[in-house]
Amino acid sequence: MNRSILIVTPYFAPQSHAAVFRAYKLAKLLPRYGWKPYVLTVDTNYLYNEDWSLTGALPPEVEVTTARYIEPTWRGLRMAMGGEDRTFLAMKLRDAVRLAPEDGATAPRRSLSKKVRDYLRERWQHAPDAYWTWYGPAVRAARRLIREHGIPLVFTSANPYTCHRIGATLKREGCRWIADLRDPHTYCHHMHSRYDTVFARQRRLEATAVGQADALTVASSAIAMILSDTYGTESARRARFIPTGLDEGLLPPPGAARPRPFPYLLFSGEFLPDYGDGFLEVLAAALRRPGVRELGVKLLVAGRMDVNGPRMMPLARKAGLEDHVELIDHVPQEELYRLLHGAEAGVLLTARHFRWWCLYAKMVDYIAMRKPVVALVPDPSEARTRLTHAGLGVFLDGDRERCASTLADFLLGRAGRPEPVASECDRYLATSQVESFVEVFEGLIGSGRRADAADEAGRRHEIARPRTAEGVLNQV
Repeated sequence: MNRSILIVTPYFAPQSHAAVFRAYKLAKLLPRYGWKPYVLTVDTNYLYNEDWSLTGALPPEVEVTTARYIEPTWRGLRMAMGGEDRTFLAMKLRDAVRLAPEDGATAPRRSLSKKVRDYLRERWQHAPDAYWTWYGPAVRAARRLIREHGIPLVFTSANPYTCHRIGATLKREGCRWIADLRDPHTYCHHMHSRYDTVFARQRRLEATAVGQADALTVASSAIAMILSDTYGTESARRARFIPTGLDEGLLPPPGAARPRPFPYLLFSGEFLPDYGDGFLEVLAAALRRPGVRELGVKLLVAGRMDVNGPRMMPLARKAGLEDHVELIDHVPQEELYRLLHGAEAGVLLTARHFRWWCLYAKMVDYIAMRKPVVALVPDPSEARTRLTHAGLGVFLDGDRERCASTLADFLLGRAGRPEPVASECDRYLATSQVESFVEVFEGLIGSGRRADAADEAGRRHEIARPRTAEGVLNQV
């Protein structure tokens, strides 16, 4: 049995951001279970930070192939023609222009208005997404790898929508296809085009993955419910919820020193505008309570400072929290785990009406490390359900003063510490994630062999059956 798999994703090490780690941890740990992973990714990282220690941590069995990717922008074209390196990382290292996360492309001409630039990008450059130029090189590279190594399975991680297109093409050519959906992309307005023609293409690609992939996996159970509403109940029955896992190999040793001398809460990731100032107002109110002020508690915010600073610090100043919020620029996973290890609690501050369906990557880390989670989240929501099952949620419900009392009681130890449910917390380890995927892969290989055997038996039966004129006419 050929236990090899082709993992197709434009987001892979050394890139270091939330979209990388689901496929990265899968590739990293698959060799432990007798599987040979081949990874197909892009040759140029235009938008993200990098951590080369991630590449160094991959076992030798993992073979990474890159296919040419030219970003469909003036920047991409200029770089492809030998122009200056204007990727996010290069610009950051030169301490020049900071790029906004939702728009990695530089403007073609300064005289164009932002509205025109947005139209060109969303209507043409991102149709169906920014990776459509990668499709041809990726398919050619995938065909070569499949032919040379006899790879039976293809795993695609989406977004982008282009990964669905690549998976569908390789399935038509004989591979079995696992489509992994990290988010419900055509459901959330942040993730699909506002232009009808582009959205229609995106919806068709997602529908192809949901309907035609040999296996369908999702990063939260709520995504399966959304697929059911969108494409029918059979979609939910097919979708298997597999949480992304924390990499146990990067955890600090027991008894490791606290990385900060003061008590702190930790928020990791990018602060989105939709979060608003609700949590910061609650924190400010809690810090005014007797006893809490003397603790010297701070909120550490670990993530891209060029994003979090402009978005979060004006709100912090408005709430009078300048001395209680500390920004930390993007750090490697190992350092992030060290910060979380020393925290009093992780923080989810996603507001009461935003992304009810999301199982946040940061929350997965919190649960796996069995940390309490101070959470301002919707009710109901995937985050609330998973935190409740894990026994780790400190939910900020009610008006601001009630929420401030809940937070103050937690910080002062009046409410007792949440008791983690060990079996549930262990679901969010990388080994559990990969073991679940291996079950899916093994099932596909087994069913494929049974189907091949049935086809062969059918062919033998056709050969052995007498060839009468009536039989030939019936076949025609």
